[in-house]
Amino acid sequence: MQEPLRNLKELRAVLIDLKQDRTTYIKSQDVLEAYDKLCAVLHMIDDTKVDVSSNLDYGRVQEDCFELISLLFLTIGRNNEPPAMYVDHEEVKINYNLRECEIFRGNYLIYRKRLLDHLGESGNYSSKDLVPINLRLKKLGSIIKSNSSSWDPLYIAKLDAKLLECINSLATLQDELNRISPGLQSLHAKLVSLRRCIKAAEAKQKFSIPEVKANIEEIKKLEATKINGKFVADDGTFPDEGQEQVQMLVKRCYSMGEEAMKRQGEIAPSLKSLSDKLFKINSKLERLELTQAWSLRETDLYEIQAELVEIDVNRLDGKFIGIDQSSPEEGQSILLYLLRRSYAHIYTLMGSSEPVSEALTPIYNQLQTVQRCLKEVQKFGIHDARELYPYSMKLASIDDMKIDGKFMVGNDVPDGQARVAALLAECFEICRDLRNNEC
Repeated sequence: MQEPLRNLKELRAVLIDLKQDRTTYIKSQDVLEAYDKLCAVLHMIDDTKVDVSSNLDYGRVQEDCFELISLLFLTIGRNNEPPAMYVDHEEVKINYNLRECEIFRGNYLIYRKRLLDHLGESGNYSSKDLVPINLRLKKLGSIIKSNSSSWDPLYIAKLDAKLLECINSLATLQDELNRISPGLQSLHAKLVSLRRCIKAAEAKQKFSIPEVKANIEEIKKLEATKINGKFVADDGTFPDEGQEQVQMLVKRCYSMGEEAMKRQGEIAPSLKSLSDKLFKINSKLERLELTQAWSLRETDLYEIQAELVEIDVNRLDGKFIGIDQSSPEEGQSILLYLLRRSYAHIYTLMGSSEPVSEALTPIYNQLQTVQRCLKEVQKFGIHDARELYPYSMKLASIDDMKIDGKFMVGNDVPDGQARVAALLAECFEICRDLRNNEC
């Protein structure tokens, strides 16, 4: 037992050093070697038949290794290969934005399970949330199955086990929704959205009374549609299935609105340090969303994710614990919203990760900028071909960087060649179309 644990800790240290090294880009060879080492440890454990399921230290270190390797696969642009998908097994992405709160439709599995648990805990979800999750899980299962022969069977077994956990958690949530008539699902979804928006307004650093009042008014309008004490379905009928659940959700919305107006964003002093930490994490993630194309390395999210998980697992009976070991009510809902919103930012960042190696990212980013500019020019056309001169010069300079048709970095051929080449070709094509349609 000690040897595989020691090997895993050594591998984790190597992976952390690899992700922190900013003096050079992360190379595919280094990541694949780390993957092979992890597989070797898995086989060592399997051969010795040692039961590691009850060893918390082992489980934590193994999860760290799986997550880091998965993030490194994203960094080298191999997004659609099974190891990269491990970070899609743990949590389902709920996008807790201020205006709209929908499931984020990204690809990464570690982040699915945890937020599925959060959905179940809150009880505040609709069919709009679960449908895209179901589709994504099916797609992930298909990708893992079609690529399984090319990867270590024990590694694939680990992914399959995580995928099954997500599928089972999703089925439990879906069973609850199935108790609501299809005709009442849209009304239910509107109430879910309003409840989340009240949470979002409450969690702002400057509480907005008009915003909460506006949400409460919307709830009143929906409740006023009842006829003889029953909500009307989309087809004009009054189904019994789901009336109780929808009415209960209305009451919860009112209760949440009243609590928000009463506390007006108040957070208990013992929870202040925790709230400051979560606000800081949110701000950092929001900045990364603005600058990610130029400054984000996917592995940067590892430390932030670890901070959030630590905060999450330290809750007691679902409550955050203050510095005095108490769990005051003031601020609990705000902290929970901030925690989930932080998760959502991470998923947004990961979902926008392109299958392009870190080494090619600067070129890819430049091409994306040229593409956006050319598409704007397309809206109005050109009067003179010389208007395209700066774009043509930039594209030509990028094209000249290729050696034997490939973008090279030293002696390496980084992953993502096809994506970069396709974007370059698209930009050239837009330029040609503009010239041919010159006013």
